[in-house]
Amino acid sequence: MNNPIQKKFDFTNFAAKVAELNRLHKLAHELSDLRLRTGKAEDIERWEKAVRDWKEFSGFGYPETKFFFFENQTFLAALSAGDAEAKESAIKFLEFDPYYYRSGYIKSKLLVRLKHIKLTASEVRRLQKVVCNAIFSPLPKSEFKYYAGLLKNIGTPEFHLQLEKLSVPSLPYLQERKTRCLQDVYWSLR
Repeated sequence: MNNPIQKKFDFTNFAAKVAELNRLHKLAHELSDLRLRTGKAEDIERWEKAVRDWKEFSGFGYPETKFFFFENQTFLAALSAGDAEAKESAIKFLEFDPYYYRSGYIKSKLLVRLKHIKLTASEVRRLQKVVCNAIFSPLPKSEFKYYAGLLKNIGTPEFHLQLEKLSVPSLPYLQERKTRCLQDVYWSLR
């Protein structure tokens, strides 16, 4: 019997869970390289076990569980409908900004939905901080255009001023992110 998908995610020790997920994923990659170099049966078995461990820990292939919970269609539908618990879980996930296999795709799905729903003033402020953190992130952010797109919903004159004053290192990709956000806030206010 299928239980309805819960709208909440357990964020208890989330940073440690993401660190463990990343460790398992890295180990699977390292052992993959080893098995390809040596071709030994024991190296292949170690790699297969590492992949199984990573998939089990992550919930890979089961979008209603663990790290792939945020891709579940029931959760995404609740978020699109503006469900308070779904919004809170999505915002917390973006605040943590985990980086693991498919996390960029998951973030883009959340950002697109948050762009189209009514948010409280508190949620807007929290998401403005999320966007600022994304600007400064040293990680590749293939989903960055979705952070910038969210500004259509959370852009305010005050936030535009805050972005203008933001002191960003002279790294080209960080400067591009800031410029993109300034432009998107500007156009959202017109």
